Amino acid sequence: MTGVRLGEGAGPELAARAHAQRIVERDARAREDLVPGAEVTPPDLVEWLLGHPFSSFELVAHARIGAHHIFKTKFVGPTTLVVQARWAVEAGGPWRIREAEVARVEGGPAGVQAPASRPGEV
Repeated sequence: MTGVRLGEGAGPELAARAHAQRIVERDARAREDLVPGAEVTPPDLVEWLLGHPFSSFELVAHARIGAHHIFKTKFVGPTTLVVQARWAVEAGGPWRIREAEVARVEGGPAGVQAPASRPGEV
């Protein structure tokens, strides 16, 4: 995906797939897919993902809410994580992550951060 500008014409799914591939490849450029100040839970989620070996990814869900696209991406490895991310684009800019959180954790070693509950959730 090198050299591809992920702007409005390329589409949000292409941007989400490119980001997931960067995570699997442990490519530090994955950090650039987040807007400055993006709401990420836990705050070091991208660093944690980049530090773990994933063999593949799968987009398991996609919803559109207005101009925003929500993707659930399953990262498969010794620890399998499903990450939910909200993508949006500014005029003439690339699709970027505005919010991301761990939706599910399967297997893996102790110490893996499970999804945080939100106010009002049990």
